[in-house]
Amino acid sequence: MVRDHAPDRWRSTGSAGETVLFDMFDGLHPIRNVWGLSDPDVHWIDGRWTMFLGGVTPRLRVLLFTAALPAGAPLSCDEWSLVTVPGDPLRAAPVAPAPPKGLWDSRGMHTPSYVRGRVQGGPEEERIYYAGQSSRSVTGRKSRYSIGFLTRTPDGWRRHGAPVHVGTHERPSVMEPLVRYDDGLWRMWYLSTPHEVGRGEMPDYRLEYVEGTDGVTWSTPRVLFSTEDGYFDNAVLKVDDHYEMVVARGTNLHGTPDFPAQGLWWLRSPRPSGSREEWTRTPVRLLDTDVDPSPWFGDGGCGPSFHYGDTDADRNTMYVFFTGTRARTPWWKAALHRLSLRRGLPMPTPFHLATGRISLPGFRPRTGEDPPPSP
Repeated sequence: MVRDHAPDRWRSTGSAGETVLFDMFDGLHPIRNVWGLSDPDVHWIDGRWTMFLGGVTPRLRVLLFTAALPAGAPLSCDEWSLVTVPGDPLRAAPVAPAPPKGLWDSRGMHTPSYVRGRVQGGPEEERIYYAGQSSRSVTGRKSRYSIGFLTRTPDGWRRHGAPVHVGTHERPSVMEPLVRYDDGLWRMWYLSTPHEVGRGEMPDYRLEYVEGTDGVTWSTPRVLFSTEDGYFDNAVLKVDDHYEMVVARGTNLHGTPDFPAQGLWWLRSPRPSGSREEWTRTPVRLLDTDVDPSPWFGDGGCGPSFHYGDTDADRNTMYVFFTGTRARTPWWKAALHRLSLRRGLPMPTPFHLATGRISLPGFRPRTGEDPPPSP
């Protein structure tokens, strides 16, 4: 892949605004039952901005959690906090209980994607699609993932049961679901791969698209981005009269030399399409994480979610939430850092994830136009 290090849009705005919201390296004090969070999915729900995330627990299982801004706070606010168990401010509340042992998602629930939709003219449903992990291995050749969902009920979120999308013999894992409901169809963009990349491996990533009338049975997959493109996951948003997409490449978790170029890219289309021809021919690079990166995304970024500002002052500002892999830090150094903060020892992991946000003032395209050129 060609590495283009022309100034990205984030830096060319001149402001380079960024905020780290949840950082595994520093810990999630005072929360005690979650060590790290990733893959933010941001929506306006019930009068406040809400974020769904995957979180690793001290038992090394990944469950789904929520964070929220104070009721009525604008998207520009940085006061995100995890939703906690009633009466216990030290424990984050999982969206749903851990799946029973032995099921297809019993090893972990990753990358939530919240959506509202209808099935054959029925009442509106709220769902959270996610990637379920069936293997003990999170990365490498033995890792396996499928896609399922939760449904919101008066008693809380309920698992659908069996996965609704699985891999093939050649590409056994499907991950990173992004689901929308538009024009009477459930639409899903997702990652198809042999497995999550392991130590010393190069990624084999392909973004595919399916659609259906019930969000359970899907059309034949269509390849949106090939392995040559190398994108890992995406976000799609309706903006005025068109749709916009932000894509990312999977982060370099293991510090593998000569890993594909990292960052975030932007595209637009007149429709929520699974056809490459309908999206911007040459993606616009929003963020280059290979050149002079901030420490929290030193080894790349993934899991994007984006919106434009919701006040008169920032309606043209794009806010992009994503998870970064911190520049590699030895465990002993992380331990000394945590002890200096009078906190417990860090999770024994070869990498540290951080979830944050960047802002791009003045990026919003006018109707029928691409975003303004770099200064």
